[in-house]
Amino acid sequence: MRRILKILLPALLPELAFFQAGCQSNLHPWVPPEDHQVKIISDAEFVRTGQGEFVEGYLAEYDAEFQKQRMFMALEIAHYLKGERLIVTGRFAEDSVRMPLGDHYQERVSVFEVERAKLNIPKAPDIPSLK
Repeated sequence: MRRILKILLPALLPELAFFQAGCQSNLHPWVPPEDHQVKIISDAEFVRTGQGEFVEGYLAEYDAEFQKQRMFMALEIAHYLKGERLIVTGRFAEDSVRMPLGDHYQERVSVFEVERAKLNIPKAPDIPSLK
């Protein structure tokens, strides 16, 4: 029995450490990045999140479950224009920002931390030439 413990214990220690780290409240499980096709609906803004962090980015909208949704795309380099369409890859943070909705109302919008962004330029259809 001791021989088995001597063999298995060194192999189990790293797994127990990972399990313990995953059970702590300040660490979250890994979430795969998501791809979204978005349209930028605001100019670049520098805002404060609900948790007090300052982020720079754009207010954007995307389709989810056949409805328009809004997100605040947090980007390190802001060089896009209002109205551009992008394909973004990233993850939603556990934070939100307050954005003006109308004259007096404010909407809580989820923060999307962008890892990759590229312009969504549709390709022209291939039309065969006439002979």
